[in-house]
Amino acid sequence: MSMVMHLAEAKPGQLTASYKHYYIERPCRILVVGQHLKTKTKYQCLLRHISIGGAMVDFNAHILLPAHFFLQIDGFQEEIGCSQVHRHNSELGVRFNMQLAPEFLSRLIRMNFTSGLI
Repeated sequence: MSMVMHLAEAKPGQLTASYKHYYIERPCRILVVGQHLKTKTKYQCLLRHISIGGAMVDFNAHILLPAHFFLQIDGFQEEIGCSQVHRHNSELGVRFNMQLAPEFLSRLIRMNFTSGLI
């Protein structure tokens, strides 16, 4: 799995941010939004690692995705707005439209630890 996670081109004069990431293997879904903000399609995928700024996901390489979609992690109701920034074979790197709250990330890590997947 590549470490090219949520890297985006910085604008001139702007610093590129880098966040601490955590290895998490958790099922999740990609939600593609259709007209009038109705969920059009749901795809199953696997979250590999995450930070407050983005994530790396294993996803079917043959399915085309729009540039923007939502990510929903199993065990959480939140739908996280994402932008695709990296895609190579089954690797899908996403940047979150808003940084995740540290509390959300803590709950995810704790949930992953208690399920024995770490």
